[in-house]
Amino acid sequence: MYIDKYFAGSKSIDLFQKYKFILLTLVGFISSFLISYSSYAIAPNPGAVCSADFSQGSLTNADYSSLASAVNTNNYVTVAGNAAGSIPLQIKISTTESSSNTTLSNFGVIESGGVRAINVRRTFPNTTAFTDINLDFRNSITAQPIFLTNVALSAFDIDYANSNGNTFDDLIRITGVTQTGTTITGTLQPIVGSNIISNLNPPGLITRTIADPNCPAKDLGTQCQGSVQFSEPVTSVSIRYTNTGFLPTATNQEIDFRVDNYCYVPQYIFSGTVFDDNGGITAAQASATNADITTASSAYANRPNYFNGRYDPTAPETGITGSTVQLANCSNTSTTYPTQSVIRNGAPVGEYQISIPKTTLANNTNLCLVESRTGNTYPIRTSNESRTVGFAATTYNYPNNDFGRVIAANAALVLRKAQYVNNCPATLNYSDSTLNVSGNTDPRTGFSEGGINGNIIPGQCIAYRITATNRANIDINNFVMKDVLQKQGVDGATVTSVLANPALSTTDYTTSENPAIGGNGEVKTKSLTLTARAKRDFYFNTKYGTIANNQ
Repeated sequence: MYIDKYFAGSKSIDLFQKYKFILLTLVGFISSFLISYSSYAIAPNPGAVCSADFSQGSLTNADYSSLASAVNTNNYVTVAGNAAGSIPLQIKISTTESSSNTTLSNFGVIESGGVRAINVRRTFPNTTAFTDINLDFRNSITAQPIFLTNVALSAFDIDYANSNGNTFDDLIRITGVTQTGTTITGTLQPIVGSNIISNLNPPGLITRTIADPNCPAKDLGTQCQGSVQFSEPVTSVSIRYTNTGFLPTATNQEIDFRVDNYCYVPQYIFSGTVFDDNGGITAAQASATNADITTASSAYANRPNYFNGRYDPTAPETGITGSTVQLANCSNTSTTYPTQSVIRNGAPVGEYQISIPKTTLANNTNLCLVESRTGNTYPIRTSNESRTVGFAATTYNYPNNDFGRVIAANAALVLRKAQYVNNCPATLNYSDSTLNVSGNTDPRTGFSEGGINGNIIPGQCIAYRITATNRANIDINNFVMKDVLQKQGVDGATVTSVLANPALSTTDYTTSENPAIGGNGEVKTKSLTLTARAKRDFYFNTKYGTIANNQ
């Protein structure tokens, strides 16, 4: 038994020695296979380059998932990308099938080595059947087509199979649409270790020879990677997945693809609306003399959106045509930039968009938008003609730079003048309630907007109350009320009026800028602020003629 055990052990050693070489060879083969296989990991697309002044972008893993979930929804997906917001890209993804008999096995996302791609698996009914995967590019800010430079894509798992269970010969055609509307084909980019060529007419990506082995599915391997780049800017890309037709049948087959690169000169977009700041008061309701801001039935009562300098579409307020908006240097707004007006299909009236390349601005960050118009329509501004945009080099979108205007009948300021015939007393209580009766029609009993019936006795006085009403929802700054006393022989006046007691209020007037008592000239208030939705009365007394009668 011992000998037997020894013999058995010796036999085992002999067997180990006998197969040692085979095992080592197998291990070496496996090691070689692993080394070879790892060399087939995804290779960089040689066309993934951008020139100076261009931003460079590619899709993130999350972008692939977002696109796959939005296929054929007709929705644009905002691409996060990796260009730090300098490329405002949205993509709409859709498919077109040549045959209703095509089995739509899969359209989703795969991941290999931490890298994601779109996976398309199809069962084609014949060798001429195809699936088109369409990528439409749009500017996320302007909602207009965006033309991207050096767009580069890669397709994977382009291979050939000729067996009883699975027969196909993959063909991938990648085309794009240029600014002229021309369809061009992506140019093949050489990949070391790839078996993919493009020698068909029209060009398409196929495996080099039928002897090339099938590639493992969903591994994004270099061996069956075909990469292309477009020689011109494109706004859309179509990836056609079909068969070469070299084999008589087509069955279960799949590919993967990635968007490797796109370039774009960053554009700053400035936009807004030139609008009618009427707060919903129509032209038919508007009145330049309506100073009633309190009575419920008045068009100017309870109008928080009227003349507030803000665009309120729900008021409703609408855009107006006829204005020009330009980008300028704030230090000298007459120095404007050669900007491009962006026309958006279906844009509301009055909307403007200005696009300017980053390279045009140089180092100037002091930027303003300046609005102007010609003609007599909407002559009154409700906002400044120039707006500072608050520019920052890494901010590319500047929306809501709105400019308000109104028609003349919707002006903020209403001046109403009332008069009171008096006998020039040394003192006169302007605020006496008996002199300020609403609706009074007789200027001989108190302040009235009615006319003076009958002659004025020379030496009598006429006191004036000028009521300034600010109907707007913003303050009126630098307000100055002026009134010129009549002078014989000027503008048809037959007598001269002079300033009379009581003295002008020092709250509203300055002595240095007004006539002395008994003098003729211009009555002028200080520069004042009329607060929003408020009114203010200004008084002065004049002597009609030159004969005094102090009673």
